[in-house]
Order: sequence, then C-alpha cells, then structure tokens
Amino acid sequence: MESRGIESDKRTRSRPAIARRSIGCDRGSPCSHCVVAKVNCTHSAVAFNTSTPKQRVLISAQYEKKIDDIAKGIDGIKLILQNLDSAQISKSAPNAVTENNRETSAQPSITRDTIATNVSSFDHSAHVIDLLKSVLEDGTVTSDGSSPETSEVVSSLTDLTRTLEDPSPGGNHSSRGRNVVKEGRNEDSQMPPVKDVLEVLRWVRSREHFFRISRISRVLPAEYFAEVCRKMYFAIDKYTEIDFVLANGYLTYIFAEHLITTGLDDYREHWLMCRKNLHDAVAKLPLLLPASMDAVAALTVAAYDAMENAKATVAWSLISSAASLCQTLGYHRPSPRRRARDGSFASTDMQESLFWSVYSLDKGLSLQLDRPPNIRDVDISFSFDPDSQPRSIRLARIQGKAYGQLYSPQGLSRPVLERGHDAEVLATQLREMIRDVHVDMENANNRDPDENEDPLRVLYLQCHLVCHTSLLTLILRAIPSAGSSPSGASDECVAVARLALEIHHQCMTSIRNCKSDPQIVNKYISWAILNMPFVSFSVLFLHAVRTTDDADLAVLDRFARSLQPEDQASDCSTHPHRIYELLCRAARLQIESKTGGLDGSMNQHSLESLLDIDVPDTPSLETIRHGNESFETDGFGLGDWYREQQHFLGLLNENAFQ
Repeated sequence: MESRGIESDKRTRSRPAIARRSIGCDRGSPCSHCVVAKVNCTHSAVAFNTSTPKQRVLISAQYEKKIDDIAKGIDGIKLILQNLDSAQISKSAPNAVTENNRETSAQPSITRDTIATNVSSFDHSAHVIDLLKSVLEDGTVTSDGSSPETSEVVSSLTDLTRTLEDPSPGGNHSSRGRNVVKEGRNEDSQMPPVKDVLEVLRWVRSREHFFRISRISRVLPAEYFAEVCRKMYFAIDKYTEIDFVLANGYLTYIFAEHLITTGLDDYREHWLMCRKNLHDAVAKLPLLLPASMDAVAALTVAAYDAMENAKATVAWSLISSAASLCQTLGYHRPSPRRRARDGSFASTDMQESLFWSVYSLDKGLSLQLDRPPNIRDVDISFSFDPDSQPRSIRLARIQGKAYGQLYSPQGLSRPVLERGHDAEVLATQLREMIRDVHVDMENANNRDPDENEDPLRVLYLQCHLVCHTSLLTLILRAIPSAGSSPSGASDECVAVARLALEIHHQCMTSIRNCKSDPQIVNKYISWAILNMPFVSFSVLFLHAVRTTDDADLAVLDRFARSLQPEDQASDCSTHPHRIYELLCRAARLQIESKTGGLDGSMNQHSLESLLDIDVPDTPSLETIRHGNESFETDGFGLGDWYREQQHFLGLLNENAFQ
C-alpha cells in the first residue's frame, strides 16, 4: 500500500504541470478524480487552502437594490424623453399630405420677437455713408472747450460712424448653421393648413390689380404660383428647394396683403410662418442654381423680400444671380420659347415679364449701392414698346441712365454741359411720370369706394411720389445752376428737395394711420428712404447750413421726427431717426453759432469742422459756356458731393435698426 502510494506520489509529482492542471478536481475530500483512480487524494489539500467563499447572498441583495434603483431612474428618463418627443411632434409640421388631413392642428406661438427678426438690421446706401463721414472728416473735429450739447453731438456722430463702418462680425445676413434642406423643405418647417391656403388663393384671384399683388404677379402669374402651392401641398412627386421658396414667397405676399386690406388678424400667424420659411429656405439655397425660369423667379421673390426688410446687399446678391440666369437663358434677346415645369412651352410674355422684374430691381439697386448694373440696356435686343411698359419699368430705365450718364465714373468724367443736357432729358421724362402719378391719385380719390379696389392705392401712389421726387432731386443736382449757389445745387433742385420732404410728411401721416400692418413703416422706409437714394435731405441740409435758413432746418427736424419708431425700445443708436436727428442737431448748433445764439464759451471751430462739407461755390452756367476750362468736367464738385452722399447712405444701409 505504501509502495503504491509512494509510486503514485512520484508519478503525480513527475507529471507535467499542465497535466496536473488539466485534472478536473471538484475540490471534494477526497476528490472524485482520486476516488475513481483509487489513489490517495493529493488535490483535496489544495482545496482546503482555498479562501473562504464570500457572502454573495447578502451582497447580491445590495446589488439587486441598486439595480432596481437604476431601473427606476431609466424608466423616469424614458418617460421624460417620451413627453419631449410628443411635444416636438405636436409642434413640428407633418408632411404635406398629413398636413392636408389635419387642417385644424394647433398653430405655433409666434411672439413679437419673431416679428422683429426682419428689422434687426438695415442696409444703408453708400450715399448716406459718404455724407455722414464727410460731416466728421472734413477738418479736425474737437470738442475741447465746447458746450455740453456740442460735445454730445460730436461724440455721438463719431461713435455712430465708427459703429456703422465696422459692423459686428455676426453680420446682418450671415446664414446660421442649419440642417441641409432635404427634399425641398426643412425637417421642422411648418405650413399653414391647406384650407386657409385655398381660401386666400381664391381671394386673390379678383385682386390681382392690387399694387403688391400685381408686382409679385409680374414675376410669375398667380395661376403659376397656385400650381406650385398645389404641387407642394399634394406632393405626389418630390418638390425642390426652389418650389419651397416660390410657394412661401407668394403666400407671404398674399397673406400680408389680406391682412392689410381686410384688417383681420386671422392669417397673421400664417404670414409670419411663411415669411420665416422663406428666409430659412433662401439662406440654404446653393451657390449655383440650375438655369430655369423657376430659379430666376425664386431669386427675384427673395430679392423683393430683402428690399422690404432693408437688406439691400442681400437683395443685390440675389438679383445679380437672377440676372446672370436670365442672360444664360437668353431672356434679354429674341429666342425660342423654353419649356415650363409641366413640359409645355412657357409663354414668351411670361418670360419677358420676369425679365423686366429682374431688370427693375437691378437698376434700382445699382443706383442705390453705386455699382454697375448687371443688365445693360445695349444688351437687350428683343423688341418692346417703352411707352407701353409699366411705370416701374420706365422708372428703372431712368434710374439706369441716371447712374450711367450722370454718376458712374464714366459719367462724372464727361463734360459738364453734356452731362447737364442728359440730366435735363431725364428730368423731363421723370416730370411726365410724376404728372401721371398725380392724375392717378386724383382719379383714385374721386372714385366711389369699391370692395374690389385696393384700399391702399392712394398710399402707394404717395410712396411713388416720394421716390420720384427724390430721384428728380438727384438728377437736378447734376445740372449746373444758372448762378452761384452756396450749396452747389440749383434753385429748382432745392425746391424739389423741399417738395420731396413735404410729400414724405403727408405719406408718413397716412402710414401712421394704417394699423393693420405693423411692418408698413419699415417697408416704407426701406423702399422710399433707403432704396431710392434719398438725397433730398442732404441737399436741403447743405442749403440750410450754408444759408442759415431756419425754415429749412425746421423741415429737416420734422423729417427726422417722422422716422421715430413708435416703440421707443427699437430706437437704437443706428436707427435712421437717430442718424438724421443727430445731423439736424449739428446743423442747428452750427446755425446758432453763426448768429450768436450760443454761449461764447463754446468752441465754434468744432462745429464748423463738423459741418464743413467741401462744396465749392458753383459757377454759373454762363461762366461754363464761356470757356472756363477748370469746370470742363467736374468743376462744381458733383463727383465729391455724390461720393459723400453715397457714403452717408451706406452708413444707413449697414445697421440702421440694430
């Protein structure tokens, strides 16, 4: 027995370690392996040396309690997420077909902050920037020893100029990070119920002659826009980003027009919703668009909206792209008809109407921003009757000629008499248009009220008069005066400037009485004051300072007060009201200093340098005709004056309402 045990022990110790480890010991005593082998158990000794089993029962109970707590917490998180998802689903727009079946779904809550988004910044033309800078930079501006009011005016103008010349990096119109448009619409975009859309589309059929509706209908016919809306709401096929822009742009216009003309707030949220969709969709349009009629129309609609929101630089980018596509498609020359979206041939009249809409915006923005137009008159080769064109197109042709013949670099280098002759021709054409507007106003006032008539027609005609007389002031400024003029402008030019400010006052009185559209004041300022270089103020401003005319200064003060917003919180430092108010205060201080109405301790030099705009005495027309070569091209400072005005307007166009 012992010998067998010894031999067995030897065999065990001589067995390789890996073999020993391969024995399936159950840690019994003796272990099952040794029992089967009928040998002395040597493995149980190892088993006895193992550590005592841990109290897993008690610990497992603690673990289970912790697991239960974690499970409860996860269930709570899931419940919160489910509530959030349901809330988002109730607010987010369903797809087009689902929206049609849920016409009574709750509309989103649109606050005043949403309304104010489109007036957060205004682009001001270069005319305003030049004037405001020249007021400050001509001479050494110092307020040392000045009265407190003089120091405040000088400091405010300096700070304002610095602010407007160096806008915030955020920019007025930088596209914020958004999701890429998928299948023509944003994932969280909302659309008005189809029932309301159908109702307003039927409402607009009998009102296509309304001013704003007729303007958008010249881009594309109302029936064409209705077809785009039908395609988007009943989206059997996928619609594109262009379709989304066209539909929301058109709905924005007609919902706004319904709101203004009826005075009902039923569709106010629909208007704001479509306007937000339009802005978001335009910000996500690709840089390069396919050359198509729809793409040109979408860019034009977006440019009109940008102009109404005083975003002239954005409108210029959009209309420049539209003009490029027009030329690619050959809209500016005789060409075969092209196919429309449904495969049929688009009407030539439709193409020409769209082209003239692009042309009108291009010419107006060119004059406002002091940039060469994208479409030149010499490149238009298809036949048309200028006399039968709408007034807006005839006005655009005059704007284009005013820039090209009078105020472009080439125009300013022309001889004075030649340029003055062209200015007289343009002024004659513009006077005829002004007479036509007066006739239309008289007819509108004498007509019996009709529910199908545009209730704001007279107001829009007044706005036209403001724009036309301001443009006439700019044209007359290029004509040399018959005698010497302290301000460099002829007597007729100064008189027309006064008339423009008077018409503006009447127009603002009518606009203030229109309570149905909260944005109508800003729209008017954008179109009449910023879009058309409003040189009437600057012409009368220089005349009042040079001649110390208190009556003209009172007219300027009234103009500045008329721009004051009803909401005092929105009267920020760069608001047009603030800019013109500061200029009026500076002019009054200068006039009072000349007449001895100010305290002698005031430093008059600071005011003189503040308002010492370099406008040399204008030679008479006879002096020019008798061969004074010094005035052969630009002797009476027209180029310097125009650049100063462009800079001043540019300041207004940067951040006027920030």
